[in-house]
Formats: sequence, structure tokens, C-alpha cells
Amino acid sequence: MKGLLIKDLKILAKQKKFFLFVLLLMVIMSFSMEDVSFSATYSVLIISMLTLTTISYDEMNGGMLFLLSLPANRKTYVKEKYVFAILNLVFAAVLAFVFGYVASMVKQTDIELGSFAASVMIVLVAVGMALALAIPVDLKFGAEKGRMIVIGVLAGFLVIVTAGYKALTGVLHIDVVAELAKLLSQIESKVLLAVLLAGFPLVLLLLVMFCSYLISNRIMAKKEF
Repeated sequence: MKGLLIKDLKILAKQKKFFLFVLLLMVIMSFSMEDVSFSATYSVLIISMLTLTTISYDEMNGGMLFLLSLPANRKTYVKEKYVFAILNLVFAAVLAFVFGYVASMVKQTDIELGSFAASVMIVLVAVGMALALAIPVDLKFGAEKGRMIVIGVLAGFLVIVTAGYKALTGVLHIDVVAELAKLLSQIESKVLLAVLLAGFPLVLLLLVMFCSYLISNRIMAKKEF
């Protein structure tokens, strides 16, 4: 698996212009917007999705057949993709915090650590969930077709969530945000509150990623090249 990780890192190393563009865009957004959290969380979204780029490269010109002819079986290949995805998520989150801190220091503005961490956490979990969906779909249908399917599924999910939220607030007159805030305000322990707000989404993400990993293993085991 180490060799596959090195391969993916070398693939990303060739994307220097892309990384410079993302960095430049982050700098421009940070100094043109008062809130630095948007540009920082934007980096989480872009960098984390690079895992899918490596799958596209693997499929080019029969590359998958070559990889599987090496001392790396299908399970190892799938495991490496999920390890690489998690490493990307962690790196993107660290980069977001470092960039947010540096930007706030240069602009000489105070940053609300709680809200900033919450913004990064929300994007991190959302992108992780999207990756958990995208990786098995890409392995099943290929990078190009898989990407269209994932976009369609996410768009449909967004429509359902939006319609459900409007039904709760408009028809049933239930303020979901206010009710959730009221529920959380009843928790007196700040430590317990922090664990619930940060720990639960991460545990849920890891559980979803593990289920996605099992599905990807089954897809790769049956896939013919």
C-alpha cells in the first residue's frame, strides 16, 4: 500500500499549477472578504476531492490493469484510496486552520475560534460524506460517468432536504434550528457539548466511510478489466 500512496502523491505533485491557483484564490478571497472562514473551508472542499482525481489517472490508458499486475491486490488498492482520502481530509483541515490563523494575523482581525472550527468541521464532514459516496460509484461506473451520477444524487438529496426543511417550517411551523439550539442549550457541561458537536459528526463520518469501504471492496472484487 505504501507504493500506491507514493504513486498518488506523485500524481498530485504534478498538479503544481492547480495548487498555486487554489492558493492564489484563497489569498484573494481572504483579503477581499471580512470573514476568512469561507476561503479556509473552500480549501477543504478542493483538496479533499483530489482523491477522485487519482482514480481518474489510474483508469487512463489501461492503468488499472497495470496496477493490479503489481504486488498489490484489489483489496489493497481500495484500502489505499480510503487511507489517501482520510489523509487528504486531515491535511485540508490543518491547512484551513493554519491559513485562517495567518490571514487573521495579517489582517489584524480577531477570529472566533468556535465558529471557525464549526465551519471547517461542517465542510469536512460534508466532503467526507460526498467522498464516501463518490469512491464506490467511481470504481463501479468509471470516473466520468460516476461523477455525473454523484452530482445527480447529491442534487436530489439537496432538493429533498430543502423540501423537508420548508415543509417543517412552512407547513408544520417547526423552527428546526431554534429547536436544535434549545435542545443543546439544556446541556450544562461544556465538555459534553463539545464532544457531541465535534465527536458525533466525526464518528458518523468514519462509520459511513467504513460502510463505503466495504461496498467498494465488493465492487472491485466483481469488476472485470
